[in-house]
Amino acid sequence: MIKRLPSARLKACIQESKVVLVKGPRLSGKFTLVSEVLNELSVNWQQFDARKKSFLQQVTEVTIDQLNDAMAAAPYTVIREAQYLRDLQGIIESVLEGTLNTTLILCCSFDPLMDTDFSEVLRMQGLEIHVYAPSFYEMAQHNTLPVEEKALETRLIYGAYPQVTEDQENAQEQLKELVSEAVFTQLGVTDRINKGDKLTKMLQVVAFNIGEPVSYNEIAEKCGLDNETVERYVDLLEKAFVLVRLPSFYNGHRYELKKTHVLYFLDNGIRNALINNFNPIDLRNDIEQLWRNWLIAERLKWNAMNGAFPNYCFWRTHTRQSMDFIEATSTKTAAYKTSWEKKKKVKFPASFRSAYVEISTHVLNRSTYWGFLTKK
Repeated sequence: MIKRLPSARLKACIQESKVVLVKGPRLSGKFTLVSEVLNELSVNWQQFDARKKSFLQQVTEVTIDQLNDAMAAAPYTVIREAQYLRDLQGIIESVLEGTLNTTLILCCSFDPLMDTDFSEVLRMQGLEIHVYAPSFYEMAQHNTLPVEEKALETRLIYGAYPQVTEDQENAQEQLKELVSEAVFTQLGVTDRINKGDKLTKMLQVVAFNIGEPVSYNEIAEKCGLDNETVERYVDLLEKAFVLVRLPSFYNGHRYELKKTHVLYFLDNGIRNALINNFNPIDLRNDIEQLWRNWLIAERLKWNAMNGAFPNYCFWRTHTRQSMDFIEATSTKTAAYKTSWEKKKKVKFPASFRSAYVEISTHVLNRSTYWGFLTKK
């Protein structure tokens, strides 16, 4: 069994807090991890599934006293897909105030409907745990580093969802089911995407252009959608932990791109399933995009699962000079260019180095990526 990075933080949080919010993609192992931790603690717990109409009706129509009665069977309550609860914030507040007597663990596959300030308070207090498909670090700890390095090309093509890595023979079928489960369902309490064929087309356009500055107008024209709908879909898929959106880094210097974004997928397998391309690395012309997508997704997963949330950006000029990835904390900023080839000489844009002398620059290739993925 793979030891998950957030395990220790989750265990401490469950023991010390009355509310824990566990967020991450569908089928990434959130409930599995929660159940393992609760069983290790040897506590009595119960679970409810917020996808079930009977539970939703029960929660919305009863009083706090009646809800206390319903949850009295065990001191710990786990609610799966808790983003479907319309008054999730009110329930959390009732637990924190002590009027609802339970320790509540909420598993969410989509950003739940809560006030931004309230959500930020939960995160700042360490009550928000992120669980993604197993990271390279977790897989390396489980399989050993040499074994996982040999499997690197497989990860670039098929990703790291548990169902996929545990059943490699049926990986393509598993990924297509994951796409359907992660994308073509009701995402949150008020959010549903109905135009399935146009959404598929939109995601395919994004998949073929990962890491390129986004033009919602161009995507809309190719998909038969309007700009606002494309932007709304991107926002929803980011909240569903399918896409990652990086803003441009700029400081008023000449030729810098401003107010644009690039998009990546949080799992390479999802991206490749959307374009139905599972060809091996030596038969692909998109290896640089796959490598960059995987590196950025892995870095985001590592940070989030360790409770760190720096700012992420990319940098590009109108003359196509670029830095692929920039990570900034309150104390330091680092910029990266990626290259699949170990021996390829990578040049950093002179305009970037002269404009941002305080930012360190690095190359991420197959000889240097390990430290990047696990740097704290």
